[in-house]
Amino acid sequence: MAEPKPRTFKRVCFKLLETCIFASMGVIDNALRIIGPFFVLFAVTLISGVIWAWFKYILDTVADPGTPMRYVHITIACTLIFNVAWNYFRTVFVSPGQTPDEYDQNDIETGVVSKLDPGKFWDGFGRFCKKCRKPKPPRAHHCSICRKCVLKMDHHCPWVATCVGHRNYRTFYLFMFWLWTGCVYVMCTMGPAFLSNLHRKRGQRENGAVVFSFILAFSVSIAVGLLLSWHTYLIATAQTTIEWYNNHMFKQEARKRGTKWVNQWDIGVIANFALVLSTGDKPKNFIFWFLPSLDPPQGDGLSFPLRGHVLKEEEVPMAPLDLQPSNPMVVEGRTE
Repeated sequence: MAEPKPRTFKRVCFKLLETCIFASMGVIDNALRIIGPFFVLFAVTLISGVIWAWFKYILDTVADPGTPMRYVHITIACTLIFNVAWNYFRTVFVSPGQTPDEYDQNDIETGVVSKLDPGKFWDGFGRFCKKCRKPKPPRAHHCSICRKCVLKMDHHCPWVATCVGHRNYRTFYLFMFWLWTGCVYVMCTMGPAFLSNLHRKRGQRENGAVVFSFILAFSVSIAVGLLLSWHTYLIATAQTTIEWYNNHMFKQEARKRGTKWVNQWDIGVIANFALVLSTGDKPKNFIFWFLPSLDPPQGDGLSFPLRGHVLKEEEVPMAPLDLQPSNPMVVEGRTE
């Protein structure tokens, strides 16, 4: 029997809508790829402007020339500037890592592959990239903006014009940490000058750069502080932004069934932080976690340590049969 016309028309409308959505997303991806360098230039300009305003208008108000306190403030300011610049440009120019051509999935550890679907990893993501047409390592995802599979991809960030992944996640996190610290320092030292300008009449106000810099530092401290808190939580729980969406869904489904879901990448809070922030031969020497380093991050981005204890049967982290996750979408970039 022929299908009723209303259903056929409805199907055509949905197909047309789907085509328009994918076309729009393609335009957005291309736009972000083109304007990415301008975001970087804009960010550098704003940061440089605040630094200039601090040295020109604020330094003389917090310490007199030639005094020990002046050298203390200069040392603090230069330390903050160096760490912000180092981590930002390392994030921009160091590749997040991509799947090597010689990658062989036969080398992956036992327990990484889903027991429900051999074509997926335990976290529900596929083992093969349809765009790159080659196998993907665990935790790797295809970025539609960078047009490649990124190792341990977290998200595509327009402010650094690249993806944040295995090889530049440490510097991305440290950039946020030092930038937030710098904003707090700027607000503390600029506060008196900012309040003094506010109490003056509009025609008598001076140093508009101070007012602008303080407001900018205050706004950025809130935005970056929230983002820093979010990524601190992700590191502590051994998740990426992409993985959190699926993991949250799995937890809810397991709770409905009266079982417990376990993140197989979670090896403990300290070890999770060490895996991301440490470099060199002493991963748990936290003194060096926040310092600049030319050493690569721990691991190769192709395999990751699993939980050390044996999971109970009801704790095995599998995607339910009726809840296989669709390809997630991150705010700034599509992944699969």
